[in-house]
Amino acid sequence: MKMKMTRRIVASFLAILAVLLFSIFSLNAEEAHKAHKAHNHGEHAAADGEKVRCAVDGMMMKPSAMIKVEQDGKAYYFCNDMQAEMFKANPDKYLQTISVGNLTFDLNVITTEAYKMMMSHMGMGGMIKADEIKGKTHYFSIYPTQEHGEIALGDVKLAIQVTNTEGETKMALLKYSKMTRTYQGFITMPTGTEHEVRVRVTSPAVKISL
Repeated sequence: MKMKMTRRIVASFLAILAVLLFSIFSLNAEEAHKAHKAHNHGEHAAADGEKVRCAVDGMMMKPSAMIKVEQDGKAYYFCNDMQAEMFKANPDKYLQTISVGNLTFDLNVITTEAYKMMMSHMGMGGMIKADEIKGKTHYFSIYPTQEHGEIALGDVKLAIQVTNTEGETKMALLKYSKMTRTYQGFITMPTGTEHEVRVRVTSPAVKISL
């Protein structure tokens, strides 16, 4: 009799423990999901010492060195006043994402002239390579994210493909920057004011014998 009672008590304890663990796991998963949704484009409230991304060019800096703008109840960060004003004038232009399954590419695009002004404003004009921007009209930067934050793609190569309404297509290979942790590059945009933008992903090759 005592043995049966003891087993019932132990079974009840284990059932309660299982419910508590499930509840804790569910809460943690929900918080992680919320954190990711607020992560893209530097939208989350940054902790002390944590770097955030500029919502215009994707560059990462400490929030104390950036301009903060509140938009629709969210916080966005910018490298300088010029970018903050550009964003406030047309926020949807700078908050583009492309989803491929569970992978999301956060996309930033500005004109080459705006890029040059931005770099000069930050005292980084000397880092601009004339041969890279010659004849190019726009600058793209992309960083990949998944559910729990940013990810590294290793040897995967990314290219940007832009097509106008008449079917004219231009492509440009993007280079990975360790400093900003973005894939970036310049392109000569096809004519017109409306374009479709795609990210082309190329994996490392594998050799096979047939």
